[in-house]
Amino acid sequence: MRYIDAFNHFFPKRIYELMLQSPAGQKDLGKRMRGIPALYDVEERLRVVDSFADYTQVICLGMPAIDRLTGPDHSPEWARLGNDGLAEMVAKYPDRFVGYAASLPMNAPEAAAREAERVLSNGANAIQLHTNVDGAPIDQDQFLPIYEIIEKSGRPILLHPIRTREMADYRSETTSKYEICSVIGWPFETGAALARLVFSGIMDRFPNLKVISHHLGGIIPYFEGRVAHSWDQLGARTSDEDYSLILKRLKKRPFDYFKAFYGDTAIAVMESLDLPKEDMEKVCHRNAETMFALRKS
Repeated sequence: MRYIDAFNHFFPKRIYELMLQSPAGQKDLGKRMRGIPALYDVEERLRVVDSFADYTQVICLGMPAIDRLTGPDHSPEWARLGNDGLAEMVAKYPDRFVGYAASLPMNAPEAAAREAERVLSNGANAIQLHTNVDGAPIDQDQFLPIYEIIEKSGRPILLHPIRTREMADYRSETTSKYEICSVIGWPFETGAALARLVFSGIMDRFPNLKVISHHLGGIIPYFEGRVAHSWDQLGARTSDEDYSLILKRLKKRPFDYFKAFYGDTAIAVMESLDLPKEDMEKVCHRNAETMFALRKS
């Protein structure tokens, strides 16, 4: 069986060096990245890839996100360096890295739109976005041109959670404790970002936009009953805004939007299921070949 691992982080040398110099890269998630050599050492990554039979990867930058590493004056340059580094790896090792997802300087939206156009025209297979932009929501109007460019390209968004320690667990505190922000905060953050894409109208405005949410879609698949029933009653719990107008405006039942999002999974999970060969092939490589416009096996 061929396997295409669709959501793999790697820092090319130049962007890794910049990450180490950034305040955000020297703590928290930056600490985590520095502790895993396969995230920045090409030879170690190749060793890992080669340890699995008929296994390839679609690569993207690691964390923290570009907009966490540097401000809008420098983020466009850092994004270009990172994206060009990923493209070079794909060109140099096409039998291991079959494609890449580019990152954008989302704290500089106009530059982000230009970078999206550049990388997609140069062969990027997807765009990696995060569930917030340095703490700000991803459904702001300033990001609409970016979604339009991605939709027109036909390539998917890889949506990665990025809830940080600054997003406290309780209102009376200033930081999240015990790594709650990532261990259980990330699945929530993913669900929250998907909800913002739905209820803001972005998925109606760009109906052909494909979103692959990391970690199997966050909390959404596990709360499908609650998601379906509770959002059918949107507005029943809110007194200062009339959310019933949103339900009237949406073109579909809220639950149907969530069912249209994609989620990645793990090889070990798939191998534990007794799926028909055709379905197994779709999950393991054929769906990725189609969505990322990769060479068909």
